Amino acid sequence: MDLGKCYGCIVYGSARSSYLRMLDPIQNHTLRLCLGAYRTSPSSSLCVLANEPALHLRRQKLSIQYCLRLSSTSQNPAYGAVFNSKFKPSFQRKPNQIPPLGIRIHSHLQAIGFRRKDTLQCPTLPPPPWLLHRPEINFSLHSLHKDDTAPEIFRHNFNELCADYSHFTRLYTDGSKMGDGVASAVVSKKSCKTVWLPSNASIFRAELYAISQALNIIRRCRDKDFIIFSDSMSSLQALSGFKLEIDLVQKILKDYTTLTKSGKKYCSMLDFKPCQHSP
Repeated sequence: MDLGKCYGCIVYGSARSSYLRMLDPIQNHTLRLCLGAYRTSPSSSLCVLANEPALHLRRQKLSIQYCLRLSSTSQNPAYGAVFNSKFKPSFQRKPNQIPPLGIRIHSHLQAIGFRRKDTLQCPTLPPPPWLLHRPEINFSLHSLHKDDTAPEIFRHNFNELCADYSHFTRLYTDGSKMGDGVASAVVSKKSCKTVWLPSNASIFRAELYAISQALNIIRRCRDKDFIIFSDSMSSLQALSGFKLEIDLVQKILKDYTTLTKSGKKYCSMLDFKPCQHSP
C-alpha cells in the first residue's frame, strides 16, 4: 500500500523531515478508508491493525536493503559514494545540514552487524560480444608444419613480418609449467615482467595471463602502436573465436577494446619456438 509513496526514497530521503512528513496523511487516510476506522483513530494504531510500517520505517528499511545489495557490487558507481564518503567530516561540523545516504545509513548498518569485508562480491555481467573489438591476429606463421620446415625458413618469415611492423613496439609473451611451478612472462625492449601463478594453473591459463599482462604494459606506455608475439596457438584461437566463457579471454578482450578506443593499436601474432628472437 505504501510502496508508491516510498518509491525512490533512496534519492528523496535526504529531504527535510518536515517535507517527508507531508506524505504521512496520505497513508493514514488510506488506512482509515480500508479499515473503516474513525477519523480520530491514532495513525500508529492504524499501522498496527493493517500490519503496515510507518513511512519513516519503510524508508529506513528500503535504504538498508539498497545498501546491502550495493555492497556486493563494488563496480557500481554508487558504491564509492555510499561506502567511501569523503564528506563525513564536513557534515559532522555542520549537524544542521542533511547528510547524504551513506552517512545517514551508517549507524543503521552498524546496528544490524553489517561488515563490508564479509560481503561476497557478485561478478558483473560480461559485455555483449558486439560491443567488443576483435583483435587482429595473424596466423601466417602457422601455415607451415614445424616438423617439415627448417628453422631458417621460420626465421625468414618472422623477419619479414617484423619488417611489415617495423614501427610497432614489440612484446613477447610466454607461459611455462615445470613440476609445481607455473609462471607467465612478458618481455619488451625496455622491461621484463614475470608472475608466479598457482601450482594448479594450466599452461593455457599461463599463456593467457601473459597476454593480459602485456596489455597492462601497453596501457601504461606512451607509444601508440604495439605488436604482441605469443607462441600459444590455443590462446590466440580462443581470442579470435571470442571464447567469452573463459574469464581471462573476456578480460583480455575488454582491455583490448578499452585500449583501442583510447587510440592504441594492438596486433597479436603466432610465433613458433624455432624462430623466437630476443626483442
